[in-house]
Amino acid sequence: MKICVFGAGYVGLVQAAGLASTGNTVFAADVSEEKLKLMREGKSPIFEAGLEELIQAGLQSKRLHFLHVADPAFERALRESRVIFVAVGTPEKPDGSSDLSYLFKVMDQLSSLEGELRDKIVVIKSTVPVGTGDEVEDYLRKKSKFPVVASNPEFLKQGSAVQDFLKPERVIIGTLDPEAMELLAELHHPFMLKRDRIISMSRRSAELVKYACNCFLATKISFINEMARLAEAMGADIREIRAGMITDSRIGDQFLFPGIGYGGSCLPKDSHSLVAQGKALKEPMKILEAIDFVNRRQRAWVADKLEEVWRSDFKGKVIGLWGLAFKPNTDDLREAPSVDLIRRLIGHGAKVQAHDPAAIPNVQKLFAKELKEGSLQLFEEPYDALGGAHALAVLTEWPEYRSPDFDKIKVTLAEALVLDGRNIYDAASLRKKDFTYYGVGAPGGGPKTRPKLKTA
Repeated sequence: MKICVFGAGYVGLVQAAGLASTGNTVFAADVSEEKLKLMREGKSPIFEAGLEELIQAGLQSKRLHFLHVADPAFERALRESRVIFVAVGTPEKPDGSSDLSYLFKVMDQLSSLEGELRDKIVVIKSTVPVGTGDEVEDYLRKKSKFPVVASNPEFLKQGSAVQDFLKPERVIIGTLDPEAMELLAELHHPFMLKRDRIISMSRRSAELVKYACNCFLATKISFINEMARLAEAMGADIREIRAGMITDSRIGDQFLFPGIGYGGSCLPKDSHSLVAQGKALKEPMKILEAIDFVNRRQRAWVADKLEEVWRSDFKGKVIGLWGLAFKPNTDDLREAPSVDLIRRLIGHGAKVQAHDPAAIPNVQKLFAKELKEGSLQLFEEPYDALGGAHALAVLTEWPEYRSPDFDKIKVTLAEALVLDGRNIYDAASLRKKDFTYYGVGAPGGGPKTRPKLKTA
């Protein structure tokens, strides 16, 4: 089957390469010549396990093609393709709502094609406000274009996106058109060999289910983080509490890891968007508003703890950071807690030394001024980032940080202070080595520290 994909970003690129891997001929289009050049060379513009190999296989088979959206060859591909996926960005506006301008630029381009497009299925992969499919359909009809408009939300986790696409837990198809449903189900059939996980529903329900899933995950993260703050104040240990919670089959163990909050391109943006959508309908999303408040507060945990320990005196202080991406196995800095922390620490007059296995190129672009001034320094080796530092703060739980040489850390640091923003270390073990250790939701301090219960 010939397929077109608008947008060769995170979602569109995985979609295009994945569909090409099952025998389809896929034309992925983007506006960035720099990205297109990389992809034509078999290189992935994003850090994602297995994606580069999938791209290279598609190019070698001549089933995967990368074109500029204005290339006449892409217009020909659009005319010849039955299915057109739309995976363009829908960035967040200042009020939390979604900017759909890129989506409607795609619709303008489709409107320029000859004919009424009745044989086309336009599939929206982008996360869009509920009712966007209706708006798109009306917009195209006013231009005398009548394709089927379907919703097919993505559920890719950064760091495992390729496997999520090839072995999906579910595929949601939002359309009431039986022919379109049958064709889209057929397209996803190769990924359903063990069992059928395709769920059909109305377009509006498909648009909302993506928000519902992401906002529920955000809820779990913020809940455990709020419990962590309470546990710390009460002299309890959130890790022990979590162990007691997750044995309950009604609760489970996923997304219940205390830390310094969530980031990335999905959970923050989707929760803000759903709050804005609720506000527009006079249905306030009070839980989601609280979740966002908790997350914003939790992202400041490291800086708040350092202010407490050093009594807000950062003069001459150097902080070593391990992990800058918002989560392991990605180079994505969008809404990463590290970005806010670096700015806050430098604003206090401290110097930051940092390491990350994948995100350094993106950090260099984002903090060019700070790097030039010397207030931020980046290192290729994790221990080098700790030289002369007065504290180590772990922000991302990359595997290589999980079992470090603590004796080496101790002699490298100027002060044996560890702030474990992801709770990957054993507090008792570090205190035996004479570290002052703080974990999220656990009694903190040095070897002789005894937790005190805060009373009203």
